[in-house]
Amino acid sequence: MNSHIKIVKVSAAIERDEFAVKVSHWKLLLETSRYYEIRGEEGPVKRIYKEKLNTVVDETKSYSAGQLSCSAFCAEDRINEMQIEMLRKLQLKINQYMNELHLNMKAIQRQSICPEDLNQPE
Repeated sequence: MNSHIKIVKVSAAIERDEFAVKVSHWKLLLETSRYYEIRGEEGPVKRIYKEKLNTVVDETKSYSAGQLSCSAFCAEDRINEMQIEMLRKLQLKINQYMNELHLNMKAIQRQSICPEDLNQPE
């Protein structure tokens, strides 16, 4: 076991046209063969299973007010890799929303009850 591992939480968030990354260091309290018990500067002890380390988690429950976010617990030496992965995941999420909105717009545009000026993009 590598008891010298330094665990951090990397969080990425987009709010409208602003992108921010936050890195917080967590203190390793206990390491077992299956998990790490860690604690941040504030809050309760958290158990991170080793297979979930270095895995980006989507924190956006529903898209609202132009906000998307995700995070990952990782070893300190993988911060840059996690940031790149988070950018990729957020970009995929935005592309997914854009595609769904485009389909919604097509459905609206097919409605004959809709005034012509609503069918034109702004």
